[in-house]
Amino acid sequence: MAKDFGKTAKGVLEGVGGRDNIRTVVHCATRLRFTLADQKKADDDAVKATSGVVSVVKAGGLYQVVIGNDVHEVFVELEKLGAPTGSIADTGGGGGAEQSLGDRLIGTVSGVFTPILAAMMGMGLIKGTLAILTMSFPGWSASGDMSYTILNAAGDALMYFLPILIAYTAAQRFGLDPIVGMVMGGALVYPDIVALYPFGPWGLHKFLGLDILVLMRYSGTVLPSIIAVYAASFLYKSLRKSLPSAIKNFIAPFLTLFIMIPLMFLVIGPIFGVVGLGLQAGLRNIVGIKFAGPIVIGLIVGAFWQVLVVFGLHWALVPIAMQEYSTPNPIFGGNYVGTILSYSQIAVIAQVGAVFAMALKIKNSERRSAAVAAGIGGVFGITEPIIYGFTLPKKTPFILSCVSGAIFGALAALFGSINSGGYGIAGQMGAMGVFTYPSFILPGFAGSTMNLVIILLASLFSIGLTFLLVYITYKPDAAELKVEEAEVIDISGVNLAAAKKIHAPVKGRVMAIRQSADPAHQQEALGKGVCFMPLGGKIYAPFDGIVEMVFDTRHAVNLRSKDGIELLIHCGIDTVNLGGKGFTMRVKEGDAITAGQLLFEYDKDVIARAGYNLETQVVITNTENYKKITLARAGDAAVGDVVLYVE
Repeated sequence: MAKDFGKTAKGVLEGVGGRDNIRTVVHCATRLRFTLADQKKADDDAVKATSGVVSVVKAGGLYQVVIGNDVHEVFVELEKLGAPTGSIADTGGGGGAEQSLGDRLIGTVSGVFTPILAAMMGMGLIKGTLAILTMSFPGWSASGDMSYTILNAAGDALMYFLPILIAYTAAQRFGLDPIVGMVMGGALVYPDIVALYPFGPWGLHKFLGLDILVLMRYSGTVLPSIIAVYAASFLYKSLRKSLPSAIKNFIAPFLTLFIMIPLMFLVIGPIFGVVGLGLQAGLRNIVGIKFAGPIVIGLIVGAFWQVLVVFGLHWALVPIAMQEYSTPNPIFGGNYVGTILSYSQIAVIAQVGAVFAMALKIKNSERRSAAVAAGIGGVFGITEPIIYGFTLPKKTPFILSCVSGAIFGALAALFGSINSGGYGIAGQMGAMGVFTYPSFILPGFAGSTMNLVIILLASLFSIGLTFLLVYITYKPDAAELKVEEAEVIDISGVNLAAAKKIHAPVKGRVMAIRQSADPAHQQEALGKGVCFMPLGGKIYAPFDGIVEMVFDTRHAVNLRSKDGIELLIHCGIDTVNLGGKGFTMRVKEGDAITAGQLLFEYDKDVIARAGYNLETQVVITNTENYKKITLARAGDAAVGDVVLYVE
């Protein structure tokens, strides 16, 4: 009997509360992942009772409906029914109850800045590299060599054209045509506009015969773009609804730009430009309180940066920091520098010391391995796995890391102030983690080398003190002290001659699927099988057969053996969110495979730095076709070892 995917999609859609309760839905190898406006409106029992649905899992703010191998077909039917589909990142957060005003503001800031953070970090690395090269070759920048000019343009372009980029991401967030948003941002940095204000921050210019106060150059600003695009989105959407279909595609953008660009320059730009300058001036006034101001900032940011990360409130500082980066600072050699985020690295690195200390005290190998992986991610600036997985649940390690961040944030500010004449430390826009340090090299600033040395020493001492305090005080719980014993495997009842065999596709520690960290696999919702904590980064074929499906995100494959076993190999938990990053597929759908053939490769560092579990699941998805499936071994396994007997 043919499966009715449309019926499944309709049942799921009704069960989750209808189209109006869905912000977006995507799918991975086996499940639909809903971001709901309100998870309370979803009827779990109704969804589970829908034909074709295996289970429901709620995790990470997502409402996940486990479908199995037919997930893509059900997803297509959901699209036909009008379910809003798209990237999880488009939604700015998980579902749940109606968000407060503060949550919406933080979500908006996050949604606007997140898409450009990677490019910002890349730009920061370019600026840091240029700083090192300029110090090594003093005459290079003034030599007229185009190599310096081109690389400098690569480092400066993002900040100069920031209003365009911000307008684009804000337009996506607020529902304005992104190209219309970019045109608005482009107007702010249009050469004739920029050329009007070469000497000072203010200018009086004629507009329809009236003298109008207009702010100076908008290059590097963020607030005018965001607010102008937000206002334009209401006009644009209203025009799209009210205009006849025949003309709305070109009249709506025309009227939006014709009305909003003048308003942007006459009202929005001056008002929020002044706000931006006020934030910048306020911050510089605090820093300008020689010694005391920087020490207060270093103490507060060092102590509370990771607390803000926990609540997602660190995004509230981003616009202020971006405003600070937008103009040259004469105190630090005329470089475009910031002070607030300079001290955040000391807080970030303290978490690394905490989790490595915990890892040394933990005896359970899986938990210890997870702590080390989280610590490595923290070295590269990704601390959420450390915070949520280790330090915050145990409370004391988190508090001690904040104490260490506060101490060395304040000390960095003190010694930085001695070096800079009372103004603390500063850095250019930089990357995350260890890659941020080159941004503390400031060409033209006499104390540049010491500026770098201070942040490096503060970071090292922050790691050291946190490590020492946590190692002395941390008491692992019973589960963390439990040394795993090899599971006793009984295969005496297996007809070894007749049983079909599944071989290990990866080297690592093999466990029964019910020991998986994924709730759906724990319940064997997708079928019986095994899971691995893998070593190495290659997945091999576990039998002779064919490749039935290769997932777009390259993190999973469906295989069929010559004797009819249908098998899912899924690398990592929630790694679908990587969108294929870190995975390289070596086969395609329809390929014949032989046991031991390379199927795909993955970069463990990419997955770990992103905070995802590396566990690899091997599941027989047509389990119902067999009388008995027996685990063949537990513990260490090499590629090719038999791990399952199928009868």
